[in-house]
Amino acid sequence: MINCKILMLLPICESPVTGGEIYNRKLYDYLRSKYVTVENITWQTKPHDTKLQFFLNSLKQNLSLLKLLKRQEGRTIILEDISTSSDLFLFNFLTILTRRLLGKEVRVIPIVTHLYAPLAKGRLNKRLKLYEERIFLNCADGIIVISEFTKRSVEILMCHSTDMVVAYPGLNVSFTRSLAESVKDNENLHLLFVGYITSRKGVDTLIDSFRILVMDYGIHNLILDLVGDTTRDPSFFREIAHSSETAGIRDKIRIHGRVEADELERLYAMADIFVFPSHWEGFGMVLIEAMYNRLPIVATNAGAIPFLVKDGENGILVPVRDSEKLAKSIKKLIESPELRRSFGESNYQLAIQFNWNKSFSNIESFLDKSFDT
Repeated sequence: MINCKILMLLPICESPVTGGEIYNRKLYDYLRSKYVTVENITWQTKPHDTKLQFFLNSLKQNLSLLKLLKRQEGRTIILEDISTSSDLFLFNFLTILTRRLLGKEVRVIPIVTHLYAPLAKGRLNKRLKLYEERIFLNCADGIIVISEFTKRSVEILMCHSTDMVVAYPGLNVSFTRSLAESVKDNENLHLLFVGYITSRKGVDTLIDSFRILVMDYGIHNLILDLVGDTTRDPSFFREIAHSSETAGIRDKIRIHGRVEADELERLYAMADIFVFPSHWEGFGMVLIEAMYNRLPIVATNAGAIPFLVKDGENGILVPVRDSEKLAKSIKKLIESPELRRSFGESNYQLAIQFNWNKSFSNIESFLDKSFDT
């Protein structure tokens, strides 16, 4: 461990929910146990109505953050989050330009869960986001990524060679798995989805595939448990609620919203198949939770998901937005308890390999070497 200050420009939540929030919180706690000085600075991006207003707000935020650079004494490592690239890309550029002039020993190291440019809507927005993230990353002294998939995505944007470290999320469960037998539903098979109830997570595709299973295939002993925040996209939530009503399957869909840890544990223990039709993931922490609970998985062949779920080995992969193939794959697992058991056991053996301390010790070593160049 080198003698330096860690300055984190990260959104640190007291009660983290998303994979990125959990990662940042746990990393913050880990670094505070290892370094003498760890400071976190966070802020809320100002609301804007036009792209010009957004640019001006971002410019103002970037320039105000330069005051941080001026007051740093001694060696300082600035850790950033890719989600704040709009507020930091110019700051990174100016830091690289001025730190030698100011005599500051500062290193800039972003943490990348996934790129946001592919998720932007509209060609212009995608292009602007791509340029912004390219500047943000190319002004870094090193980069922390959470998966091999994310590393490959970042490498495409780099204009020069930059050191990277892959530090996977750990196993984010405190479940004892002792509930499995006591909460099982002997009359119904339970399909479980965990994640934000949004279009990007493919919940509309899941609802349609569930309709196919019940109404077209005639599998009536099914329950679909949807777990996750329903407020991120209220209009989308109303849309899927309406579609399930009109399809005549609303009584078989249980929408739980956000739940506490003990309730989530119960729902994992009750589940028979985990379904995750997401359009894009930088890692997919809920997949590891499902694996730890020995659940077979049906998911999409998108983003980092295929790095965790191997088709035919520990789950089944289907194309994005393909309700029919998703339904057929779920049906295959419904009809084969032995395949469910086999996939579930393979998943458990994979899940227990993920460890926060192991990943964060790799980050610590990476940070300690950041002043060698």
